Amino acid sequence: MIKQKNTYNVSETHHFNNPHEKTASGCFDSEAENSKTQCGEEVSNIKSYPMKKIAIFAVTICMSMISVAQVWNVYNTQNSDINGNTVLALATDRKGAKWIGTSEGLNKFSGNNWTDYAMFNKKLKGQFVNCLTIDKKGILWVGTDDHGVIEFDGTHWKEHETETRRLKMKFIRTIVIDENDVKWIGVTLGGLVRYDNKKWDLYSTKNSTLVSDFILCITIDDQNNKWIGTNAGVSVLDKDGYWKNYTPNNSPLPDNIVPGIAIDKDGVKWMATLNGLCSFDGENWEVYNTGNSRIPSNQVNSLAFDKNGVLWMTTDKGVTAFDGKFWVTYTTKNSPLPSNVIQNITIDDNNNKWFGTDFYGITCFSGFTIAGRVVDDFGQGMKDITVQAGNQKVKTDAQGNYRIDVKNGTAISVKPIIHDQEFTPAEHSFSSVSSFQLGKNFVVTMPQTASTEKVSIIPHLEEGYISVSFESPVANVEILDDNGESVLTVDQYKKGKRIIIPKDVLAKPFHVVIRTKKGIRSIKLTPEGKKAQSKDRKKN
Repeated sequence: MIKQKNTYNVSETHHFNNPHEKTASGCFDSEAENSKTQCGEEVSNIKSYPMKKIAIFAVTICMSMISVAQVWNVYNTQNSDINGNTVLALATDRKGAKWIGTSEGLNKFSGNNWTDYAMFNKKLKGQFVNCLTIDKKGILWVGTDDHGVIEFDGTHWKEHETETRRLKMKFIRTIVIDENDVKWIGVTLGGLVRYDNKKWDLYSTKNSTLVSDFILCITIDDQNNKWIGTNAGVSVLDKDGYWKNYTPNNSPLPDNIVPGIAIDKDGVKWMATLNGLCSFDGENWEVYNTGNSRIPSNQVNSLAFDKNGVLWMTTDKGVTAFDGKFWVTYTTKNSPLPSNVIQNITIDDNNNKWFGTDFYGITCFSGFTIAGRVVDDFGQGMKDITVQAGNQKVKTDAQGNYRIDVKNGTAISVKPIIHDQEFTPAEHSFSSVSSFQLGKNFVVTMPQTASTEKVSIIPHLEEGYISVSFESPVANVEILDDNGESVLTVDQYKKGKRIIIPKDVLAKPFHVVIRTKKGIRSIKLTPEGKKAQSKDRKKN
């Protein structure tokens, strides 16, 4: 966990308010500059899912009901002219056309038109298209499983047969292009190849300190450093030619196998492993797994940041989005995803998310999610409460969770509907939904009196967590940031268990709200060490 330099003291607050990229997944790349295609808008022969209510896993836990607008579309061999259902790669060109690599060759999808480039029609040598990227000139670079690297300018194909044989780069895993138009090619069991459009150079474990010749992904940071994920850890080749390696033996990297690396707007590196997700800011590491977060699986296959800075990850148990505070997971049970095993993701210029599967084609999600909870004043979820958003109505699940998927740009107001009850806030209104709206909670307004519940907090903030002690058997514990916004909620919390606090929350004073049958207590943790009184309330 990230170590905090601040020294925190426990105090109790006087006032309490209720809670109201660069990417490298190994295969997917997006270079679109002027794309105008929205998922489903230019397609006539696809499977489109109308608005309906289905079961879902919530932002943090399971929901019973959601509303899905027409923001999901699935493309497969049964409802489109894609040439294969095993999708290995995808890229978007400057005109918004999608280039799709499958186990059967290459496809171009533009508007209503599909073009099949496959071995049998002699348009492309190579059946398995593992990776795609587009350079500044608009040339498509194709990495195959059996014919190395191939260039395509829209008319002519250019193979590199001599260099493919010489460098033994037959099985291409990933291709990325740096700021100098240099191509960096990751080869399965073949190391790292550099091509500056004139000369080919090979980096391997024999002539460099590359941690492994089994390359899984490459991404390039703002300093032109190459971050290389392998089956033995991460190697970094800096702009001056020096190497540095990170493995589970010399760092908190949770696993040797790193199939995806993405870099956020602050330069923090996020790494997908087969034992969880981790971030590295150059000094500090943070690991997210099923034991300390709401990530659905420790097997993370690929990563991508959308235009709002939300991190998307594909796993063997669905697709998850993480905005730094809240987690949203999409599965076959709560969305039109055709499979929970999602290998790849890319995000186009319209912020549409494209997910590639092994056997079920491509799924596109072109909307955003509004999600939160409806709770009583003690933090207990209110079941079967109707939540209305525009013309859509959903009911909350047993924990009070609701979720609504809406199309990009939608103006909408969300509010719970129940007779003889008032909520804080009364509604959440959005003039244009252009990003995730998570943690949009509603709290029943109820009169309260003082409580005698004895509560104590044991802070371990240097290690990034706290534990809480109280008299009742279980409690609802909620963390609020310095602005009073809900960060996370733990239902049915048993005293003494660890609660991991997000690092951005730790950097400022924050509140810990403990709700039991005897009432509520809010305790403030502050780096300044200021003393304050708690606010206790007892249910009438």
